[in-house]
Amino acid sequence: MRYVAYKIYPEEFLNNEVVDNALIIEGRKVRRVRILGKVENINVGNIISFYVDGVNVRYFEEKPVYIEEGDIVDVIGRPRTYDGEKYIMAEIIRKRDERWIKLRDLEIKKTRKYLLERAELYEEENEEMSLEEEVYTEILNSDVIKDKILAIIENVGEITYEELAEKINIPEEDLEKYLSELKESGDIFEPRPGVYKVL
Repeated sequence: MRYVAYKIYPEEFLNNEVVDNALIIEGRKVRRVRILGKVENINVGNIISFYVDGVNVRYFEEKPVYIEEGDIVDVIGRPRTYDGEKYIMAEIIRKRDERWIKLRDLEIKKTRKYLLERAELYEEENEEMSLEEEVYTEILNSDVIKDKILAIIENVGEITYEELAEKINIPEEDLEKYLSELKESGDIFEPRPGVYKVL
């Protein structure tokens, strides 16, 4: 099951507990998070690790990540703990610019009610969302669909519109809208008309 990536402030990750691979925010279990902030203390070894505004981020994928100290990055990943230290296991890392910081603040304020309504209750241990709730959640959160589109493009390297339409299985008008938004946000580009690559 793929969980929604909720946008949170880095300090919320720092100030809350990670239990059972979920960040506990206001009595809710958040299994995927999305944070934005400045990169510091990059360490490249068997895995890449760095901090985003104080939050420990670890990247285990083989695909290289091109970041430098002081870059602003948008990280989507899963809360984890190891030897008593909490961190985000990064799935997607995207470079951004200063404008995104103000935008993210507005996005968090707008979606906080959604997080508190839809995230799992902490008290409901091991209870999964029903299929109906999962579908409803995905419909409501366009970020989930855009994440899937990005992941598909990233996985194959380069993809045509037709190939993507077959893999993502959403209405064409929605796919066109999301592709347009991803191009505008600088996540993807078209090296040739109707062909998409991740920036």
